[in-house]
Amino acid sequence: MDFDTKMRELQAEMSELLAEEARSREKVLSLFKNLGYEIKLQENRKGR
Repeated sequence: MDFDTKMRELQAEMSELLAEEARSREKVLSLFKNLGYEIKLQENRKGR
């Protein structure tokens, strides 16, 4: 297996993991909001 192939596979895996994390985060935020304990996330600012 060459380096480029492996990196493409890792990129695809990371992309799916990040998408899954985003879906999970939205579910948790929605749950807390429905319970009356809304969580507001701070924006990620570059150059802090």
